[in-house]
Amino acid sequence: MRPGDHVLITAASGSVGRAAIQIANQIGAVPIAITRHTAKKDDLLAAGATAVIATDHEDVVEAVRHHTGGTGADIVLDVVMGPGQQDLLKAARPGGTLVAAGFLDPRPTSFPRSAPLTIFSYRSFEHTLDAVVVRRMAAFLNAGVRLGALRPAIDKVFALDDVVEAHGHLEKGLHAGRKIVVTV
Repeated sequence: MRPGDHVLITAASGSVGRAAIQIANQIGAVPIAITRHTAKKDDLLAAGATAVIATDHEDVVEAVRHHTGGTGADIVLDVVMGPGQQDLLKAARPGGTLVAAGFLDPRPTSFPRSAPLTIFSYRSFEHTLDAVVVRRMAAFLNAGVRLGALRPAIDKVFALDDVVEAHGHLEKGLHAGRKIVVTV
């Protein structure tokens, strides 16, 4: 990812999506968030997305073309997968990159055999076995936290005595990508 890249981020209201928005902003890229619900647009804009595409009311491919001046996304982070990935492939610019890093949609995903994209399928933590890569990741993340570019989104803080209530809150699923914190 480089400054100025248009980065399309699926499941943007989740934890990984929110982190991706912050990382794109830290680098100087242009984060375009995808969410299923229009109601989440304002929250994602406040979280740092340059634009938000709500799939309940917008066509992904048309909206990405609009937000990128017709060129398409340089990078697509797909943590959803499933049949919707076909639209993401169409929304990417020729020569762009698709990072398939999740599987929130359990339906089959058909990977193209000859797409004009570089496709990375990220499924493990093999990168953590390389000490040089780990040092570089740590330096990047530490700089982001130190500079305030990377900030965890906190939903609610509970005392340790309220851990049962914290679990109940988590199970309701209303935290929308924000962290639930239990203090000790």
